[in-house]
Amino acid sequence: MDEKGLKKAVVALRSDKGRLITVQNAEWYSLFREEIRNSIAIEGVFANRQELIDVLEHNSRTNKEKAAAILGYFEAASAMYEYAYNQFQEGEFCLRMADVKQIHTILMRYEKELGSYIGEIGDFRKMTAEVTQSRFRPIDHFYVREAVELMVRWVNRNLKRSKYTPVTLAVLVHTWFETIHPFRDGNGRAGRILLNYILIGSGHLNIAIKGFTKADRDKYYDALEQGDDCFEDINRMLEKGKKLSLAQADKIVTAGPLAGLKEIVLDRLAESLKRMQRGATSGLDKDAVIPLRDLARLYDYSQDYLRNLINRGELKARKQGKLWYVRVRDMAEHISSLRGYCA
Repeated sequence: MDEKGLKKAVVALRSDKGRLITVQNAEWYSLFREEIRNSIAIEGVFANRQELIDVLEHNSRTNKEKAAAILGYFEAASAMYEYAYNQFQEGEFCLRMADVKQIHTILMRYEKELGSYIGEIGDFRKMTAEVTQSRFRPIDHFYVREAVELMVRWVNRNLKRSKYTPVTLAVLVHTWFETIHPFRDGNGRAGRILLNYILIGSGHLNIAIKGFTKADRDKYYDALEQGDDCFEDINRMLEKGKKLSLAQADKIVTAGPLAGLKEIVLDRLAESLKRMQRGATSGLDKDAVIPLRDLARLYDYSQDYLRNLINRGELKARKQGKLWYVRVRDMAEHISSLRGYCA
């Protein structure tokens, strides 16, 4: 399915189901969990499904570093996605400098508290940045603010034009951001949240870029680097003191080499749409009582996890013979109670 078809399908879903991007939506919450796990895995923080659920839903912090990464991503992404969605609904979507800094502020909050992040959160780096196993050189720290300001103004200019489709624009912004590498740490995660922010603000769903295997990570990094030359050119010009207008930036920016990254994004958008179209519980009677194994499949949980919820008294259930049964309404109420977050 092409980009127009994907967006049309999302419009149809929204008219049928209402607000899609909310933790109370089982399909979206499952997608969001996958996004978090994959995005932090790209940065070398690997959490299995159970660890993620324990941290998000039971405030379990057995591994402080991992918990900080999970909670930071959850809170930053959920806040920014809610904001983007509301802007889209009102026809007011745009990107501000404060938005870029706010992503990082929330994302790194727990790592700052833990002491694993040194520096001010939400503040641009004040030192040279080196990106391991990468061919590009981030802009000198003296020019970070100028580079981000140019990117933000360019994004808003192109949000009002039809030169780029929303997916192409999101891919360009993500690549530009990573080439600047504006913060001391957390740029990869912040950049992927920014990519999804642009997608949601343009009427699409968020995506989970695969990152658990080395092959997936290499594919993503290679696709990023294929299209960063034009942004490196902009960085070098800014370092030489050249003041670029938006028209000049437009002539330099090119989307052609980013075909690989765009293909990844479109593929993941199709997967996001598929998840949302499953409609796991939308067609079920809220008073229907179903076996635990079916409930686990519908909500993308393990049966062991759900049995633990039952044992702790957090999920109502009754046992018949050897099988546990749960009312759909009770599971929906449990999902609605999760941390009180809504995006």
